[in-house]
Amino acid sequence: MQQFSSREKYLVSNTLNCWPVMLQGHPVLIDLQNETSVAGVIDVADGHMTCELSNAVFIDRNGGQHPFDHFMVRNRMIRQIHIPTHLDAEQELRQAMERGVLRRKRMDPKGGKRTFKQKRAEMRHKETLQMISQQKERTKQEI
Repeated sequence: MQQFSSREKYLVSNTLNCWPVMLQGHPVLIDLQNETSVAGVIDVADGHMTCELSNAVFIDRNGGQHPFDHFMVRNRMIRQIHIPTHLDAEQELRQAMERGVLRRKRMDPKGGKRTFKQKRAEMRHKETLQMISQQKERTKQEI
């Protein structure tokens, strides 16, 4: 597993910056701020959402495709990450919450109480999961 700084651990644990980390090894399409896109397999992602892709294809504004062996996308250039269709977003987030990717480890060896930030982050993750499941139900009803 990667070594994250304390700030990166916080971002991965408490925000949706966990997606690039969870999508490592999967092919993705990333839309960039300058209306271009990059498709490739995420090799390395950090807590700030900076991604390194292998076997990448850069798609410019005119639709031209330019292959790269390695391509790095800075966090501030990312507009949207398309989650692959073969992955279930709701299930992936639930598994991440259960295995602790989205939970911060307590520093207190006795266990101690969770902080307000930890409770709020968990509540927000649950709300996100609920919105995803509602959206799934709507799409099933439309079909």
